[in-house]
Amino acid sequence: MTRLFLSRLPIFACAGFIAFLFLANIWNFAVERDWPKLRIRSAHPLFGVAKPKPAPWTLDAFLAGETQKAVSANLGRALPVFPISVRAKNQLVYTLFGSSGAPGVVVGRNGQLYEQFYIDEFCARGGAPDLARVTQWATTIREIQDAAEAAGKRFVYLISPSKAARYPEDLPRSAPCASRAAAMPDKLAPYRAALDERRVHFVDGAGLIAQKRAEYSVPLFPRGGTHWNSLGAALALREMTRVAPSSIGDFEFEWAIAPEAVGTDRDLIELMNLLWPDVSYPTTIVARAGASGNCPRAPRLLAMGGSFVHEILAAGTQSPCPPQIDYWFYMRTEDNGVELGHFRRAPGDPANGERQSADPDALDENLRGADLIVLEENESNIATMKQVGDLRAAVRRSQ
Repeated sequence: MTRLFLSRLPIFACAGFIAFLFLANIWNFAVERDWPKLRIRSAHPLFGVAKPKPAPWTLDAFLAGETQKAVSANLGRALPVFPISVRAKNQLVYTLFGSSGAPGVVVGRNGQLYEQFYIDEFCARGGAPDLARVTQWATTIREIQDAAEAAGKRFVYLISPSKAARYPEDLPRSAPCASRAAAMPDKLAPYRAALDERRVHFVDGAGLIAQKRAEYSVPLFPRGGTHWNSLGAALALREMTRVAPSSIGDFEFEWAIAPEAVGTDRDLIELMNLLWPDVSYPTTIVARAGASGNCPRAPRLLAMGGSFVHEILAAGTQSPCPPQIDYWFYMRTEDNGVELGHFRRAPGDPANGERQSADPDALDENLRGADLIVLEENESNIATMKQVGDLRAAVRRSQ
């Protein structure tokens, strides 16, 4: 009897595992709507995976097979073993082939990670931009600056860099422009000229990174991230406080090698969802150099832009007079959509802050109370982002 039981033990184990998955799914479906915190889930959930859409329960959808397909996909994702299965598959692909199993993330030379979007944009450079559109864009930014200065505020426009454009030597060999990456045309020249012509206060963060990268022993973009690191952002913030002096003070800093990549320094390697991600590559931490300023009150900073502003604001919390920060940006939603978000950080708070209302009235209030206004666009999509129009609309409403 004992020998028979032992011989069938693997069968019992498999049957028990299957029963556990079945019961776990039943439990998850039962509690998901009203008590989502009671769901059985992995201790290490996946990064960057959009929330599955509900199955369409209509006759047409059922006859077309859409209902069955959605139920099958949702059932698979609900399994507690789904995250570790994805990580195991991605780790296998990365270890054996040096490739990424995550959509949109590319492994370049020397282990550098890139977003496919930035590679595609960089390799497509070459044609001259529509000068009428560039002129209109620069005129809009000058309108925002004039309105801000008329209200006693300071304004600065920032061009943030693209990793593919500023570290092209490590692009994957499969990139269309890998062999000519060092000779790509200067896309930003007409945009800088238009801003200079209108005397806009701006910082070319892309050009700054290209100029400064050889001066430091550590890259200004981390190997496993798509954004500049704290050192690159601190260099830009220092330049911004010189171009547009304000009540936050002149930003000077010290830097050191970080013991481990954290936060945005590891955003791409987290999106790869590996079992054993290597986050020991060199990156930086920064700290204010010198004493804090004489601050009768906390300044207020309004920032509108994209994700590259995050590290700028983190550095700003260490300025001589740390500001209250209202950060407006377009963000991904759980269902992979895009919406305008608004977060507020208390003075000196290095965290992301608390989410606030993103209604136009809230933006208008932030604009009225701001001492310094920062408007940012990345070089990859310069003159195309909605935040320029959003800020102009707020400026016009306030006049």
